[in-house]
Amino acid sequence: MTYHLTYDFGSGSVKAALSSQGFKLCGIENAPYATYFPKFGWAEQKPEEHWNAMCQATKKLLKKTKVDPADIAGIAIAQTATTIIFTDVDGRPLTDCVMWMDGRAEAQAEKINERLKEKRFSGKNVISKLLWFLEKKPDTVTRAHAMLDVSAFLFHRMTGEWAYEFTGSRATCLVDIGRRCWDEDMFELIGFPRRLVPDRIAGSTEQIGLLTQNAAADLGLVPGIPLFGGCSDHATAMLGTGCIRPGDAHIYMGTSAWLAAATSEDDPLPGRMPSPVPGLRYHFYDTDSGGSCIDYLLNTFYTDEMKRGADVYTLMNQEVWTALEEEDENVLFLPFLAGASAPISNTTVRASLLNLTRSTKRRHIALAVMQGVCFNLRWMRDIHRERNGWNPNFLRGIGGGMASEVFAQMLADVLDTPFTPLENPRFAGNLGLQSCIEVGLGKARDFTVLDDVVTCGKTYMPRSGYQKRYDRMYECYRESYQSLEDMYRKLNETNR
Repeated sequence: MTYHLTYDFGSGSVKAALSSQGFKLCGIENAPYATYFPKFGWAEQKPEEHWNAMCQATKKLLKKTKVDPADIAGIAIAQTATTIIFTDVDGRPLTDCVMWMDGRAEAQAEKINERLKEKRFSGKNVISKLLWFLEKKPDTVTRAHAMLDVSAFLFHRMTGEWAYEFTGSRATCLVDIGRRCWDEDMFELIGFPRRLVPDRIAGSTEQIGLLTQNAAADLGLVPGIPLFGGCSDHATAMLGTGCIRPGDAHIYMGTSAWLAAATSEDDPLPGRMPSPVPGLRYHFYDTDSGGSCIDYLLNTFYTDEMKRGADVYTLMNQEVWTALEEEDENVLFLPFLAGASAPISNTTVRASLLNLTRSTKRRHIALAVMQGVCFNLRWMRDIHRERNGWNPNFLRGIGGGMASEVFAQMLADVLDTPFTPLENPRFAGNLGLQSCIEVGLGKARDFTVLDDVVTCGKTYMPRSGYQKRYDRMYECYRESYQSLEDMYRKLNETNR
């Protein structure tokens, strides 16, 4: 018996999973790490805390499953892409990890857009933040040997090899997707040193290198295990949901939320994201606050129940069902706790509750929060439909938010589309990563192996009786953002 070890690095923790042949999950372990917000709009993590969490999760997983490390045949990593870590020649971090939700570089994005004569980038794009470092921290850029994302940092820590993985490298905005190489013109556009990125851009199923003795000792493994490229988090989700053909689509609901739809790279309007599947791309729309809105709701309005150890998720869902039948309260929630990337790009927008009255109860606020997340996903769907049409082969769901039947049914109603969460929605990323190992080792011919292992749960059908309400509230939702956009800028632009 051989096993595969996968790591899915999310916004707040890493999920380590051991699976046997046949994609059977043998054990899972989760290890958290902190996010730091040193200034308004900034979001950072500690690369060493990523590594320590990885080591902690691995040792606990091995102890729990009693798997012999010598029986592990391959390793793969997924990461939340759009991250920046400057390192020295030995791979030691010179900076904290600048996260995807960090929006510090709006002024630099405006400069780049002026040079391009088009509004292409925001303050959350890596290319904008690299210009920020050039302007604000030039000594760091000069001293650095490499600029890496989380996966590339871990590749070097684990194998000593310098490499980016292709689906993650795209997030730098410095890559020619069609030729799978660095785009020299983009480096020249901002004056960023080409020497700081590794020459190698590896595929998801390519072997990066072998686990070194030092790394193996830290992780509790044995040296010599092959490490494969893996994917960025949403590319891994494309695999884990079985979105391996044009027209397949899924929604993710974790800390963030996104909508992704696969397309052929030969289509007239191909997706801008490269899929791990050869010949496939995908359209991708993400918002920075999805499940984090639910966390905020619970931590703010359900604190007493949480202190008593009550099942607050079940309680919240019950209250949402009740509030949904009450027509007299029309509370709106704009779910922009950390700004917005899609459907609108805005680093100064923030979350708001609108239309509260003296009769507004907690259940009405809970309903508004859940609806707000769904409305934002509908806005993404509408943008996609206007550009590309909307007739997906299927719409599947993954992430912790899919554990809520209320949320799953609301999504089907709001999007007016049949919606099917996976049977095990939290670990789709690890499933996708295992397919990278299987193909990389030659145990699977290609990614069609996922047809037999992706397991769907209940399908939620749209209910016509709720369409009128949702259509009206959705229209108010979009108008509310448009009415408040300038006010958010006035309130928050001085904090940038």
